[in-house]
Amino acid sequence: MLVLATGAGYLALDAADAVPGFVTSSPLPVEPAPFLTADAVVASPPGRVAVRGVTDSPALPAAAHVQELAEAVRADTRTGDSTNVSVVDLLTGEVLGDVSASDPQVPASSTKLLTSVSAVADLGADYRMTTSVAWDASSRTFTLVAGGDMLLAADEGHGGDGSDANGWAGLGDLAAAVMEAVPALAEGAVTVAVDDTPFEADPVNPDWPEYALTSGYIAPASGLAVDAARMTDAHYAPRYDDPSVAAGETFAARLSERGVSVDGEVTHAPAAGNVVASVQGAPLSEVAALTLYESDNTIAEITSLVHAMETGRPTTVEGAAAATKAGLQELGVDVSGLELFDGAGFSENNRIAPAQLTATLVGGYATPATADLLDWLPVGALEGTVVNRYVDTAAAGQMRAKTGSLTGVSALAGVVQTAEGRWLAFAAMADGMEYNPSGPRQAFDEMVVALAECGCEG
Repeated sequence: MLVLATGAGYLALDAADAVPGFVTSSPLPVEPAPFLTADAVVASPPGRVAVRGVTDSPALPAAAHVQELAEAVRADTRTGDSTNVSVVDLLTGEVLGDVSASDPQVPASSTKLLTSVSAVADLGADYRMTTSVAWDASSRTFTLVAGGDMLLAADEGHGGDGSDANGWAGLGDLAAAVMEAVPALAEGAVTVAVDDTPFEADPVNPDWPEYALTSGYIAPASGLAVDAARMTDAHYAPRYDDPSVAAGETFAARLSERGVSVDGEVTHAPAAGNVVASVQGAPLSEVAALTLYESDNTIAEITSLVHAMETGRPTTVEGAAAATKAGLQELGVDVSGLELFDGAGFSENNRIAPAQLTATLVGGYATPATADLLDWLPVGALEGTVVNRYVDTAAAGQMRAKTGSLTGVSALAGVVQTAEGRWLAFAAMADGMEYNPSGPRQAFDEMVVALAECGCEG
């Protein structure tokens, strides 16, 4: 009986995964979708610690030592020959570590760094996307016209009092403005339409994998949406198939709440009549911060298309790529070999070199419109997609970076402060890896920690 009782007790512990064994009460493991970064996205805190006082007074690390660290990443068995690294001084751009740094690779989500910095540098930190409403009295039709803001609030926007760019402006604000602008609303029913023709590209980029949409990682980039077209409050919630129509239905509901009779279904139609109301979303710098902090694929994609639109280019994949490249060139980035097929980084046809990522950080930091870009990146061990990395290391709180992950691809690009106080820009990229990206990430992180610990004066 004692033996049986002991055996039964062990099996109970085994089922709870408290001791080794083959019995388990846990659900069977499900292979994760390949694009998700390793760590969960956490909510953006209302007040983040900003990088200030970056100067050239701290000693520059010895290039030979930094080169050794970069080469160690390539030589690491967790990475391989397809791993390339760039480390430069943030202020001067001086190269400290270069392992095939000019060779383009599949960048995954690190693409968002180029998309965001280029757009803000071109359009300005205070640029704001405008959503408007046209009124056609003859047909009694209100038409919501897309201007790129896919972070609209379902009701009133917070106008900058919230934690980030999401919900800055709202459809409730538009409905209230319409009520003041159109006095004849009590005379009869109205219809609601949406016009997202300013965005020519297929809202579903043909380079995106199917799982990106079915898993809620991205929404069709229509240029008009509430909360990036999420159907629930979850970050990776299911998305509406037609974000514009879903936004139109929400707008119709806000009108109905104000006593307006709305007939029929919301449809797509070119805007007719006169613009009677409009709202502006968050400043583009705030949009960029949300994009990089949360690695928001939908907002990165629409940002690249808005960039094309506002610089007189077609709102297509090709136009967006041309706009991003032109903006980067203005920052001093050599775009040789740079290939872009989306703004979010889902396309496996994208090609970005590590040196282009570090040059973007250097050029962006030196440019007034994007001078705060370091503050757009989540802080290691504290925030965003690096919240669970660098914990209890010298890099905790001392590095900020954009992650990237696809099947067989791992990337990390950002900045780190050395023990001497010098800020370095770095990028490490590996493709052709096995499915599990934890190995390359660990190798990248060890390099970043070593740079943070570096008191290695030149």
